[in-house]
Amino acid sequence: MYRFNLFSIPFLLSGIYLLGLGTLIALKQKTSKVKLICSLTYFSCSIWQLGYFMLNVTLNKPTSLFWAKFAYTGVVFIATTFYHFTVELLNLKRERIFVFLSYLISSFFLIIVLFTDKLVSGLFEFFWGYYTKINPTIHNIFLLIFAITYGKGLINLFNGYRIYITSPIQSTRIGYLLWAYIIAGVAAIDFIPKYGIEFYPFGGPIFVSLAISLIAYAIVKHRLMDIRVVITRTAIFAVVYTLVLGLPFILSTLGKAWLVGFLGANWWLGPLILMAALATLGPFAYIYLLKSAEVILLKEQINYRDTLKQAAIGIARIHHSKELLDYIAHTLAENLHISHSAIYIFDTEKDQFLLRSGHNLKDDQPQTIKRDSALINRLTTQHEPLIYEEIKIKSEDEPDSIFKELEEQMRQLNATIAFGSFLDNRLLYILILGNKLSGRNYTPEDLTNFSVLVSETALAIENALRYETIEEQVRQRTQELAEVQRQLVQAEKMATMGTLAGGVAHEINNPLTAILTNVQMLLADADKLSPDSKESLELIEEATRRCRSIVQKLMTYAKKPLEVTGFLQLDVSDTIKKSVSFLNYQLEQDNIKIIIEKGQDTYLTRGNENELEQVFTNIILNARDAIKKAKKSGDIHIGLSKNKDWIDIKIKDEGVGIPKEIMPRIFDPFFTTKEVGKGLGLGLSICQAIIDKHSGRISIESELNKGTTVTVQLPSVEYPLN
Repeated sequence: MYRFNLFSIPFLLSGIYLLGLGTLIALKQKTSKVKLICSLTYFSCSIWQLGYFMLNVTLNKPTSLFWAKFAYTGVVFIATTFYHFTVELLNLKRERIFVFLSYLISSFFLIIVLFTDKLVSGLFEFFWGYYTKINPTIHNIFLLIFAITYGKGLINLFNGYRIYITSPIQSTRIGYLLWAYIIAGVAAIDFIPKYGIEFYPFGGPIFVSLAISLIAYAIVKHRLMDIRVVITRTAIFAVVYTLVLGLPFILSTLGKAWLVGFLGANWWLGPLILMAALATLGPFAYIYLLKSAEVILLKEQINYRDTLKQAAIGIARIHHSKELLDYIAHTLAENLHISHSAIYIFDTEKDQFLLRSGHNLKDDQPQTIKRDSALINRLTTQHEPLIYEEIKIKSEDEPDSIFKELEEQMRQLNATIAFGSFLDNRLLYILILGNKLSGRNYTPEDLTNFSVLVSETALAIENALRYETIEEQVRQRTQELAEVQRQLVQAEKMATMGTLAGGVAHEINNPLTAILTNVQMLLADADKLSPDSKESLELIEEATRRCRSIVQKLMTYAKKPLEVTGFLQLDVSDTIKKSVSFLNYQLEQDNIKIIIEKGQDTYLTRGNENELEQVFTNIILNARDAIKKAKKSGDIHIGLSKNKDWIDIKIKDEGVGIPKEIMPRIFDPFFTTKEVGKGLGLGLSICQAIIDKHSGRISIESELNKGTTVTVQLPSVEYPLN
C-alpha cells in the first residue's frame, strides 16, 4: 500500500535529478574512466534519495524497512566513490591500494545492511513519515570511517588545487569540485534524525543536489565561470530555498498544535499554503539578490564590456590598418590588464599570417603562422576561440591526437586564447591574448565580449586595408605618370635631336668636303712636299674621309622613313651589317666584338630598311650595356638562319641577364632596367611595334648572370604578307 506524502516529494525530485545527471555523464563520457567513476557517486546519492522517497510513501512498515536498507546501499558507497574519483582525477597511483581497501570496507557495511539489523535496526515515525533507526555503536564506526574517507578526498582536491594553481582552467575545475563536495558535506545533518531527533532531513535534497550540479558543471564544461560567482549563486539559492522548504516544515513541527486548533483535520493546508506562497516569491527574491551580488562580483566583467564598447567606437574612427591594429593590441593589453596581445594578418603574397602588431611581446614571439598549420585549421573549421588550457587537457587525454600539435603551436605563440576573425567566411586575422594580470581565468562572458569585438573589427580592418591599397595605387600611379611625363619630355627632346641630326650632319658634311678637297689638291703636288708634310696630309685625308663616312651613316639613320604603302625587298644580312658598321667604333671602345654567323644564302624579306636598322641597333646596344654590367669585355653573337617561311635572327650576349620576375614587363612602354637618365624604356617597345608591323615575331630568353638571347623572326619573301 502506498500513500501521497508531501514531505517525500523533495527526495523524489532530488533522486531523479541525480540519477539523470549520473546517466548523462556515464553515457556521454564512455571512454573516460574519471567521469565514469564520478557517475558512481551520482548513482549512490540517487539510491539514497529514492530509497527515502519510497520509505515515506509506503504504508506497510516491513516494506518501508526494506526501502530504508535500500537507501543505505547507496549511502555506504558515497564516500568511497568520491575518494576513488579524486584519486583517478589527480592520478594518485600510490593511493589506489587505499581505494581498494575502501571498497572492501564499504562492501562489508553493505553486507551488514542487507543481511543483519546491526546497522539499520528499525524505523522511527516522525511527523513527515518513517525514518531510519540505527544501531548507534555500529553507525558511529561507520560515520567515522565515512568522515575519514570523505575527508581524504577533500584533502586530495585541496592539494590538487595548489598543484595546478598556475593552470587556470585546471585549478578552477578542481576548485569547483572542492567547493561542491564541501557543500555536499553539509548534507550530513541528515544523520541527526537517525538518533531519534524529529528534524526533517533536507540536507540531501538541497545540498547534495546543489553540490552535484556544481560537479556536473565542472566535469562537463571547459569554459568555467568565476568560482566566486558560482559559490555566491549556490549560497543564495541555498538560503532562499532553505527558507522556501524549511519554514513550512518548521511551522508543521512547532505550530502543529495551533494549526490543528485553527484548521482541524485540514491542519496540513497551512504549511502547504505557506510553501506555495514562498515558492512563488522565492524566484523573485533569488533574482534580486543574485543581481545585487553579481554587480559586486562581476565588476571586472562589467569593466571589460565598457572598455570594449569604447574600443569599438574608437575603431570606427581609424582608417589606417597599422594604426588600427596597434590600437586594438594596446587597448586589450593595457585597459583590460592582459599580459600581452598579438595580431596576425593574412598576407596573400606570402600565403601565411604575418605578425602585424602586438603589445608587451617577448623577443621570441613567432613572426609568421603557416596557413596549413593545426591552429589555422582548427580556427577555420570550428569558428570558436581556442583556449590553451582546454587544448592542453585534451592533449593529455588524447596524446596521439591533433591536440598535441595544437598545444605546441599555442605554447610557441604564448597564447592563452586565440581568436579567429572572419569576414565572408574567410579568416582575416588572428588575435592572440595572454593571461590576465589578476591571475583569474577567462570566463564565458569574457569570451563572448572578445568575440563580438573581433567580429566588429574584421570589417574595420578590411576597410582599412582596402583604403591603404587604394592610397598606394594612387601614389604609384601618380609616380608613374610623373615618370612618364619626364620620359615623354626626354623622348620629345631626343626626337627633336633626331630631326636636327640630319641638318647638323649636312652642315658638318660641307666643311668636311672642303677640307678633303683642299687636302687632295695639296697631295697632287706631293713631290714638292717634305716626307713629314706628305704624311700629315695623308693622315688628314684619312681622318676626313672617316668623319664624312660617319656623318653619312648618321644622315642615313636619322632620315625620315619613306612614306610608301608597301615594303621594299631587302636582304636582312645587309641591314645587320649596316647597323654593325654604324656601331662598330663604339663597340671597339668598349672592348666588345660582334661575331656574325650565317650561311652563303641570301635572307630576303620585305620591309623598311631604316626601321629594321633601328631594331637591330637597339638590340645590339642593349647587349653591349648588359655585357658592360657583367665584365670588361665580351662578344655578341648574331646568327642568321632560314627555312621556307621564316628568317631567324638570334642576337646573343654574355651579359648579366634579366630576372624572371620582370620578364613579363620588358616590352612595356617606359619600362627600363637602366639607371635613371640612361634609358627611356621605349627601345624594346618600339622594336616590338616595328616587328609586328613587318608581320614578324620577337621573343627573349634570358638566364640571370649567364646572358640573354633575342630572337627576331621575319617572313621570307615567300611568306604572304597580311
